Amino acid sequence: MNPLDRQWFYRGFLKKMKETMPDTKAEIIWEDAGREYERILKENPGIRKHPGVMVIPAVALYRTLQKAGIDAEGMLNEYGTETGRTFARLVHAVTSIPGADRLIANHAASIGQMMSSEKLGYQRRIVSEEGTLFGVDITSCPYHELARQLGDEKAVLCICHMDKEYSQGFHHIRYERSSAVSEGAECCAYRLTFDPAKE
Repeated sequence: MNPLDRQWFYRGFLKKMKETMPDTKAEIIWEDAGREYERILKENPGIRKHPGVMVIPAVALYRTLQKAGIDAEGMLNEYGTETGRTFARLVHAVTSIPGADRLIANHAASIGQMMSSEKLGYQRRIVSEEGTLFGVDITSCPYHELARQLGDEKAVLCICHMDKEYSQGFHHIRYERSSAVSEGAECCAYRLTFDPAKE
């Protein structure tokens, strides 16, 4: 069995490839990427415990697509954007449940602290300002760091694209990322504010 079939974030990527190329070519690339994924794990003992492990399938796909002469960055980023929009609809449905927006707003700081914690491999500065629910500058991200360590820094961008899209789904909460380390910025700047006018 292809190990990529077990990767929840990347499961739809084979279907995406089949929309743009013959099924057989897509399946060959998918199988090759599965083997590349296994090779990365074998050559890097202990990597499964890295907090950025979710980026490894992206690196495997990136390398395999490039080898096949396909715009790896473009295809992966498009997939990240589409996946993020799907997640945004789910986030919107959940946060539209009466009271859910206020519950999240009331706990935004503790949720934000937990999701960007150093235990998860992030380096950060908390920069919450008056009127903000939570503000954080991520100066180092485990996904970006691992992709860079593996020599394919651009592979992480699909996760960044997903992140930027899904965060737009919050009902009554403006969740913005104005910059990203993976795009050459000094930090990923996240700001959460409560906005009753935001649908």
